[in-house]
Amino acid sequence: MKNILQVVMTILFSLFFINKNNAQYSEFGVGLGFSTYWGDLNGPSFGTNLTKNSGLALQLNGRKLFSKNVGIRASFSFGNVKGNDANSTIDWQQIRNLSFKSSLVELAVMGEFYIFGFDTEPGSSIFSPYFTAGLAGFRFNPKTVYRGNEYSLQPLGTEGQGMPGFRDKYSLYNISIPFGGGAKIILSETMNIGIEMIIRRSFTDYLDDVSTNYVNYDDLNAGNGTLAANLGNRMNEFLGQAEPVQLPTGDQRGGAKVKDYYFFSMVSFNFMLTDSKGKKRFGRSKVNCPSF
Repeated sequence: MKNILQVVMTILFSLFFINKNNAQYSEFGVGLGFSTYWGDLNGPSFGTNLTKNSGLALQLNGRKLFSKNVGIRASFSFGNVKGNDANSTIDWQQIRNLSFKSSLVELAVMGEFYIFGFDTEPGSSIFSPYFTAGLAGFRFNPKTVYRGNEYSLQPLGTEGQGMPGFRDKYSLYNISIPFGGGAKIILSETMNIGIEMIIRRSFTDYLDDVSTNYVNYDDLNAGNGTLAANLGNRMNEFLGQAEPVQLPTGDQRGGAKVKDYYFFSMVSFNFMLTDSKGKKRFGRSKVNCPSF
């Protein structure tokens, strides 16, 4: 993790030393799309995750281009994600019967590389694809519904967190490495539309409150309370049993080796603030004639 962060920060820091005599475009944008979860409560396919594990997302972003190919952006994003074992076609996952939903609030800084360059001047290409990567901090808060009521899962310690001999309760704040790409369609000298999908590799496995092993029902009940025990093991609900399923402490509940992912898929409307010479541009507009 430390090495990854060092590489990302080096790339972002180096952007500030690119020749300032090159393009100096800056812009402000508003994005609308959806955020998607990828983790222990996955569906059977990528398509299922997109349709079942996604929620509405909003984004504000600002960009600065130091050349026609290289720039930096900062973004503030809000989204919702969810996951449910009921969406799986795998028997053991359906029997596990866990589910969650969470809001996401994220602040990210990313470098951008425009493959063919970005230029809003008349006669330039109206299509500009790019790659991006950076560093983000985010807050999450997994919740679930039980008997008609919604509960936050982190305070409960559903995997024994906070009990003697177990880990502390996980933090609701974490960092992620965003990476992905998109493309801009330049409508005029002052406006463009962006389409992108950017994956976030987080450094937590508790986005969904599922990571390691079960704790025996009676032990968890004694240590963290009945609600934690009921939500830590929900097999009996799927099986139609009144009594809890008694599993020994240490039986696998999740997969701790792979951290959770989330990603934002966005359509953004971006407004140019300055032109390639750094002069104010917003309010001027010339529609670009298509050029590829």
